[in-house]
Amino acid sequence: MADVCESHPTRRAILGTAGALFAWGALPRTATAAPGSRDARLVVVILRGALDGLSAAPPLGDPSYASLRPGIALTGDGSGAAPPLDGFFALHPALPTFARLYAAR
Repeated sequence: MADVCESHPTRRAILGTAGALFAWGALPRTATAAPGSRDARLVVVILRGALDGLSAAPPLGDPSYASLRPGIALTGDGSGAAPPLDGFFALHPALPTFARLYAAR
Protein backbone atom coordinates (compact mmCIF):
# COMPACT_ATOMS: atom_id res chain seq x y z
CA MET A 1 0.00 0.00 0.00
CA ALA A 2 2.96 2.34 0.52
CA ASP A 3 3.75 2.02 -3.21
CA VAL A 4 0.32 3.42 -4.16
CA CYS A 5 0.75 6.63 -2.12
CA GLU A 6 4.25 7.42 -3.38
CA SER A 7 4.52 9.67 -6.40
CA HIS A 8 7.67 10.57 -8.22
CA PRO A 9 7.45 13.75 -10.28
CA THR A 10 8.91 13.51 -13.72
CA ARG A 11 11.39 15.97 -15.15
CA ARG A 12 8.72 17.19 -17.57
CA ALA A 13 6.28 17.91 -14.71
CA ILE A 14 8.93 19.83 -12.74
CA LEU A 15 9.90 21.92 -15.78
CA GLY A 16 6.25 22.60 -16.62
CA THR A 17 5.49 23.71 -13.07
CA ALA A 18 8.59 25.92 -12.95
CA GLY A 19 7.65 27.51 -16.29
CA ALA A 20 4.08 28.17 -15.13
CA LEU A 21 5.30 29.75 -11.89
CA PHE A 22 7.77 31.92 -13.80
CA ALA A 23 5.04 33.10 -16.20
CA TRP A 24 2.65 33.75 -13.32
CA GLY A 25 5.29 35.82 -11.50
CA ALA A 26 5.92 37.97 -14.59
CA LEU A 27 2.21 38.48 -15.35
CA PRO A 28 1.53 41.57 -13.16
CA ARG A 29 4.33 43.50 -14.86
CA THR A 30 3.07 42.76 -18.36
CA ALA A 31 -0.69 43.10 -17.85
CA THR A 32 -1.32 46.83 -17.64
CA ALA A 33 -4.45 48.76 -18.51
CA ALA A 34 -2.65 51.47 -20.45
CA PRO A 35 1.07 50.91 -20.98
CA GLY A 36 3.14 54.04 -20.69
CA SER A 37 0.42 56.23 -19.17
CA ARG A 38 1.04 57.98 -15.89
CA ASP A 39 -2.56 58.82 -14.99
CA ALA A 40 -2.67 59.38 -11.23
CA ARG A 41 -6.33 58.54 -10.65
CA LEU A 42 -7.49 56.56 -7.66
CA VAL A 43 -10.18 54.00 -8.36
CA VAL A 44 -11.84 52.49 -5.30
CA VAL A 45 -14.20 49.55 -5.51
CA ILE A 46 -16.16 49.01 -2.30
CA LEU A 47 -17.99 45.72 -2.13
CA ARG A 48 -20.08 46.41 0.93
CA GLY A 49 -23.82 46.69 1.01
CA ALA A 50 -25.70 49.99 1.04
CA LEU A 51 -22.87 52.20 -0.22
CA ASP A 52 -23.76 53.42 -3.66
CA GLY A 53 -22.52 56.45 -5.56
CA LEU A 54 -25.31 58.68 -4.26
CA SER A 55 -24.35 57.83 -0.69
CA ALA A 56 -20.58 58.21 -1.12
CA ALA A 57 -20.68 61.43 -3.18
CA PRO A 58 -24.18 62.89 -2.93
CA PRO A 59 -25.18 65.60 -5.42
CA LEU A 60 -26.22 68.22 -2.87
CA GLY A 61 -26.53 70.82 -5.63
CA ASP A 62 -29.35 68.87 -7.27
CA PRO A 63 -32.71 70.25 -6.09
CA SER A 64 -34.37 66.83 -6.47
CA TYR A 65 -31.77 64.92 -4.43
CA ALA A 66 -33.43 65.24 -0.99
CA SER A 67 -36.90 64.48 -2.30
CA LEU A 68 -35.75 61.37 -4.19
CA ARG A 69 -33.92 59.91 -1.17
CA PRO A 70 -36.17 60.67 1.79
CA GLY A 71 -34.75 59.63 5.13
CA ILE A 72 -31.24 58.92 3.85
CA ALA A 73 -30.35 62.13 2.00
CA LEU A 74 -27.28 63.89 3.37
CA THR A 75 -27.11 67.61 4.01
CA GLY A 76 -24.35 70.17 3.68
CA ASP A 77 -25.04 71.84 7.02
CA GLY A 78 -25.80 70.87 10.60
CA SER A 79 -24.41 67.95 12.54
CA GLY A 80 -22.96 65.23 10.34
CA ALA A 81 -22.68 67.59 7.37
CA ALA A 82 -21.17 66.22 4.19
CA PRO A 83 -17.92 68.06 3.31
CA PRO A 84 -18.22 69.76 -0.10
CA LEU A 85 -16.15 68.56 -3.04
CA ASP A 86 -17.19 71.23 -5.52
CA GLY A 87 -20.29 73.34 -5.97
CA PHE A 88 -22.47 70.35 -6.77
CA PHE A 89 -21.13 67.21 -5.04
CA ALA A 90 -20.17 66.51 -1.44
CA LEU A 91 -18.58 63.54 0.27
CA HIS A 92 -20.08 61.29 2.92
CA PRO A 93 -18.96 62.34 6.43
CA ALA A 94 -17.65 58.81 7.10
CA LEU A 95 -14.99 59.29 4.39
CA PRO A 96 -12.73 62.02 5.87
CA THR A 97 -9.55 60.57 4.37
CA PHE A 98 -10.98 60.79 0.86
CA ALA A 99 -12.03 64.37 1.55
CA ARG A 100 -8.47 65.19 2.64
CA LEU A 101 -6.97 63.49 -0.44
CA TYR A 102 -9.39 65.30 -2.73
CA ALA A 103 -8.54 68.65 -1.14
CA ALA A 104 -4.83 67.93 -1.63
CA ARG A 105 -5.49 66.97 -5.27
